[in-house]
Amino acid sequence: MKRTIEIVFTVIGAVFFGLAAAIGAFFVNMGDNPQARAEIESILSQDPDVDTDQISVDQIMNGMAAGAWTVLIAAILAIVLGILCIVFLKGNKKPKAAGIILIITAVLMTFGTFGVGLFGGIAYLIGGIVALVRKPKHLANDGPAETQ
Repeated sequence: MKRTIEIVFTVIGAVFFGLAAAIGAFFVNMGDNPQARAEIESILSQDPDVDTDQISVDQIMNGMAAGAWTVLIAAILAIVLGILCIVFLKGNKKPKAAGIILIITAVLMTFGTFGVGLFGGIAYLIGGIVALVRKPKHLANDGPAETQ
């Protein structure tokens, strides 16, 4: 049985998680950017509701970098698990295991990327459900012989 639909949804999900990884990498790089630091300082100084005694630019930059690393690592892990599932689906080797991995990855990594990988998670979820629900076709000559 061909698993083309499941593989296509898994590849689409991996591409979306790749975009999430790129966004995470962009924000990791922005943590060391002096221009980004100056921009945040100007935003903080213009906003009258922000108490600069309570929060500093360093805290904002450190929090942003930590969140970006989390998104980056979760997205890369989702891509690796997607590739593993493609290997399991190729040739119909382990479709049940691939479906379970895809569903768990979809849920955990959507939250792990703070929603940045939402579309990748949806694609993984659809691929995982289809992998679990699809039943192999039985040919007339397959199975035990019937006696009459």
